[in-house]
Amino acid sequence: MKKSKKFFIRICLSTGILASATLLTACFGTPAKHVKANYKVTAEAIPDYQSKNAPISSYWMPDKFLEWSAENDKDLVYNQSRVPLTKRISPDKLSPSNQNQNKKTKIVALSMMNSQTSGNPSRGTTKFESYTFDYWQYIDTLVYWGGSSGEGIIVTPSADVIDEAHSNGVPVLGTIFLPPKEYGGKVDWVKTILKKDEQGQYPFASQMVKVAKTYGFEGWFINEETQGLNADDAANMKALIQQVKKEDSSLQIMWYDAMTKDGKVDWQNQLNDQNATFVQDKAADAMFLNFWWTQNNLADQKLLEKSNLYAKNHNIDPYNIYAGIDVQAKDVQTPVKWNLLEKGNQATQTSIGLYAASATYTNASNWDDFQNRESAFWVNQKADPRQVDHSVNESWTGLSKYVLEKSAISGNEFNTNFNLGNGYNYFKAGQKISEMDWNDRSLAGILPSYRWIIDNEGKNKISPSFDFANAYNG
Repeated sequence: MKKSKKFFIRICLSTGILASATLLTACFGTPAKHVKANYKVTAEAIPDYQSKNAPISSYWMPDKFLEWSAENDKDLVYNQSRVPLTKRISPDKLSPSNQNQNKKTKIVALSMMNSQTSGNPSRGTTKFESYTFDYWQYIDTLVYWGGSSGEGIIVTPSADVIDEAHSNGVPVLGTIFLPPKEYGGKVDWVKTILKKDEQGQYPFASQMVKVAKTYGFEGWFINEETQGLNADDAANMKALIQQVKKEDSSLQIMWYDAMTKDGKVDWQNQLNDQNATFVQDKAADAMFLNFWWTQNNLADQKLLEKSNLYAKNHNIDPYNIYAGIDVQAKDVQTPVKWNLLEKGNQATQTSIGLYAASATYTNASNWDDFQNRESAFWVNQKADPRQVDHSVNESWTGLSKYVLEKSAISGNEFNTNFNLGNGYNYFKAGQKISEMDWNDRSLAGILPSYRWIIDNEGKNKISPSFDFANAYNG
C-alpha cells in the first residue's frame, strides 16, 4: 500500500535504523541480507562499574531504611531519575483499536525488572540479556517488584527503569514487602514500620515520602502478608498510609489484598468490608485484589461483580480496584475466566492487575521467543489489536482487548531510533563505537503505539522486526 510505504520510508530515513531484511526492503525497495549478530568482546567489556565499588540500586531492611539520608547515600547521584513524568494524551482524545476497549480500564504491572533484590547496577550492564519491556502503551502503573527476607524488604526502582517509564508517561512504584513467616517474615519488622515518635507520627511514613521524592519515583506498593498482627496494627497501618498522603498527596500508594481490618492475613479476592478500609478515608489510592477470583471454587460467587458494586456503593472508583492475575508460571498460557472480568460490551468490572508480567522474559527459551510472547501477551496472537478474540474460553486473549493504547507521543512530529535499551554493538551517527554487549533502559526510545498494524496489499509482505546488531544510533 503506497501510504504505508511512505510512512516506513519517513521513519527509516529520519532515524537511519538498519533493520531486518523485510524492513530494509520496505524502506529502499531492494532486498538486503539479514546481518548476523557477529561480534566480539573487546577489552572495553571490563568496565569499572563491574567492580566491587559499582553503584547499585537501593534496598533496605526497616531499621536501615529509617537511617537513610540523602547526605549519606554514596550512590544517590546514580540512583536518582531526573527524567520528568511525561504527560500522556487523555484517553478521551484517543480512538479505540477495537470495540471492546474501555477508556476507563487500567493495568498495573508488578514486574521483576531485575532478576534479584540486591546487587542490581543502577544503570545497566555489559550484558545483552535484560528484561527490556517495551509495551508501555498498555500499562498505567509499573510496580518495581522485589524484596526478600534475606536481602531487603524495601526496594526502590532502579534509575534506568524510572527513566524509561517516565519517558513513556508511566508512573513507577517501589515495593514494601512484608513476607509471610514461611518466607522469613518477622512481626518485629512490621512493628518497626508502625512505631510512632513522641508526637504520635510515623517516622517510617516520612521516610517513604523522602525516598520517593529524592529518587524520583511516584510512590509505593505495600504488600503486608506477615501473620501475627491484630486490629490495632491494621489501624496503625492505615494511619501510616494516611500520613504519607497528608505529607505529599501526589504520592501513590497501592495496597495488596492480604491484611484485613482485624490485622489478620486473609485474602478476600474481592473488595468488601474486610479490606475496603485501606482505600477509604484518604488512605491508599488503589487496591490489588488477590488472584483466586478466577478459580473454579470461587467463580460462581462473581467476586469482581461484587467488588464493582461494593465500590460504587462506598464512593470508591471501581477502576482503582485491580483484579489480580498471577502470570508468573505460564504467562501467555495462563488460564483466566475472562467472562468474570467483563461487564457487557466495552467495559470491565474492575481494572487489571498483573503479577509477574516479566514472566514473558523469564519463561522464554531465547530472545525471539521472548519477543513473540510479549506480543501475544500484550496485544494478541495475531499481533493486531483490531482483531479481537470473542471466544468465552479461558485461553489468554491478549490485553489489547480491554485497554486502550495510551500514548506519550504528542505534536506533529515523532522521532525514534527504535532502541529497546540493549544491543550487541553500539553506534553513534552510523559509526560503530563499541563492540561489547550492553543494556541500559535509560537509553531506550519511545516506540510507536501501534505495533505492528500493517495492511499489506497485493503481493506486499512487510513484516517488521528488530535487529540488535546494527543501528544508526544506539
